[in-house]
Amino acid sequence: MTMVWSLQEVLTAKKRHQTLLVLPVLLSLVQAQVLFGGECPPLKPMAYFEPNQFLGRWFEIARFYVSFEGLAGTCWVENYHYDRNRGHFTVLEWKDHITRRIRTVENGILHDKKEQGLLKYSLQRPNLPFIRGKYLILATDYERYALAWQCDNLPLGVAHTEILWFLSRDQFPDPSVTKKVIELTKKFGLNPSHFEFQNRKGCPH
Repeated sequence: MTMVWSLQEVLTAKKRHQTLLVLPVLLSLVQAQVLFGGECPPLKPMAYFEPNQFLGRWFEIARFYVSFEGLAGTCWVENYHYDRNRGHFTVLEWKDHITRRIRTVENGILHDKKEQGLLKYSLQRPNLPFIRGKYLILATDYERYALAWQCDNLPLGVAHTEILWFLSRDQFPDPSVTKKVIELTKKFGLNPSHFEFQNRKGCPH
């Protein structure tokens, strides 16, 4: 899950790290996601969210437009882990458009103490800590689907960007699961017409 950053920050990261792996991702962060008028809606994370039940592999089935994902590759997967020394972290993987190889980055995760469904992240591997942000788990049944949402206000509150991810334990979820997610999206006051469903044919399991 990624925020929009300035071109200055992107170029600084390039100069310091010369990391070809993440450079396409970083460069595309200066482009907007789906833009809406006004400030972010006051959505709350899922009540009684259980981080340890959320661990494991989640396939990205659909998302609101995210520039960097389309540029970097396909077959996006979010792997949630817990380590006694590191705490919670995620391994984000995708198939590179050019090399067709699987690429990964790792984000450290902190769950809010009062609202466990509020996740704060920072990029750890490669170590680019200024790439950080937060997102909410709006809903999940831990076994079939999850809705993750990130919203960032633009200056003066005149507009905001939103990203909504439809995640599933199954790379090809049953239509009933997709229907449930669409209904939940509407329930939260979000527009499911912004979903871009991913072509996962040929993706590794």
